[in-house]
This record gives sequence, structure tokens and C-alpha cells, in this order.
Amino acid sequence: MQKMNLHVCALALLLFGSIATVRGRAVDLVDDSNDVDNSIEAEEEKPRNRAFEADWLKFTKTPPTKLQQADGATIEIVCEMMGSQVPSIQWVVGHLPRSELDDLDSNQVAEEAPSAIVRVRSSHIIDHVLSEARTYTCVGRTGSKTIYASTVVHPPRSSRLTPEKTYPGAQKPRIIYTEKTHLDLMGSNIQLPCRVHARPRAEVTWLNNENKEIVQGHRHRVLPNGDLLISEIKWEDMGNYKCIARNVVGKDTADTFVYPVLNEED
Repeated sequence: MQKMNLHVCALALLLFGSIATVRGRAVDLVDDSNDVDNSIEAEEEKPRNRAFEADWLKFTKTPPTKLQQADGATIEIVCEMMGSQVPSIQWVVGHLPRSELDDLDSNQVAEEAPSAIVRVRSSHIIDHVLSEARTYTCVGRTGSKTIYASTVVHPPRSSRLTPEKTYPGAQKPRIIYTEKTHLDLMGSNIQLPCRVHARPRAEVTWLNNENKEIVQGHRHRVLPNGDLLISEIKWEDMGNYKCIARNVVGKDTADTFVYPVLNEED
């Protein structure tokens, strides 16, 4: 297979992401009137001297504009985006003015990866009964670029006058933060996230691109938070890596495709 450069890969992934969004967007919506793009882009700052002329960040899946919670139901709101470097996603609960969203400090540690192109997926779990309508905003950031989209979740009609309570009992794992695709130059160190919502706590393991369980070694390490660190990626590292989260109730899995890219200067 020919080794593609970063710019060609970016164009291919953007096209694929756009097609996936069109096909998948309506699944989570309450009604047809919600089939709109509710995302907002903050004003872009001056570009910096990196692999790309400017920071860029695009939604590949926007969350629905509104959802109705059913009695006893757990809600998962999903948000996906792709951009330069390593985009971070965080969720804000409650309504915030646009100016405050633009200035919001990220609770994700930004990775130093100026040559990376990453598609990241995050979900917010509501595992309690709401007593009133509430706004949940997915905020994405990379470098100087910020985008966001909000979902208003309406409570079950029967619970609007009752105190909010978390659902009792154990919960199967749900992987709530992961990367769908990670491209970076050969020789780079990459960290693939696998953050899990579960009760009791889930055990996380990874399978490599040969579908074998990863053991701690010189170039591959599973971190205490569940992330997979791959040092100095090589062409033979290309392929699908699977995160598996298990507890006594069940399991969840998430796949990340890693694509080492040939440096144009090589």
C-alpha cells in the first residue's frame, strides 16, 4: 500500500466523515424537525507555523438538538469530531452564554502532536431521572479552534415534581471517550484514549492490529486510566486497535484505526 502524506489523508477522512454524518445523523433525533446542524464555530485566531496553515476542526457527528427521557431509561448523547493535532472534547451541563463557552478552560490535557489528524468520539451518560429540562453542550477544541453543539434533554412527565436520583445497581461498561482514527508521522508517540463509565469499575484491555492482547513492553503500554501509549510508531503499526472494557455486568468495545504517515521530507 502506498504511504500517503498528511494532506491527502485529511481530505479523504473529511469526505468519509461527511458521508457518515449524513447517513447516521437522524437515528438519535426525536423528530424530523431536529434534523439540523446545531453546531457553532468560534472565531478563529491567527494561524501558526505547523504542518497545516491553520488549526481546523469539524463535526463528523453532531448531537441531536433535543431528546425526551423515558421512565427508567439511561441516555447516551454522542458527539464526534475530527481535526488537526489531537482535538479534545468536554461536556458542559447547563446553559452557558456563547462568550463563556469560547473561553471555557478544557478539562482534557492537550497532547503535543502538531502533525496529527485525529477523529475523536465522546459521549455523555445520563444515568439518573431528570426533574427538569437540561442543556448538555459538547465543546470541542484544538489549538485556536473551538466548536460546540447543544442538546436539550426533557425529563419524563411523571418525574418533573420529584427529586433527581441515580439509578440503583450495577451498570455495564460504556466507553465514553475514544478515538475513531489517529494519523501521525512515523516516529511519533501517540496515546489512544479509552475512558469508561461503569459501576463497578471496569477492567480495560487492548488488542493490537493482529487481534492479540497487548502486553506491557518497550513500545506499548496500557496506562492506569485505560489509554494505550504507542512509542515511535512504525509503518507496521498500521491497523485497528480494540479497547475492551469489562465488569461483572457486561462489556463494551471501541476500535481505533492507527495510520502512520510517511514524512514528506523523507
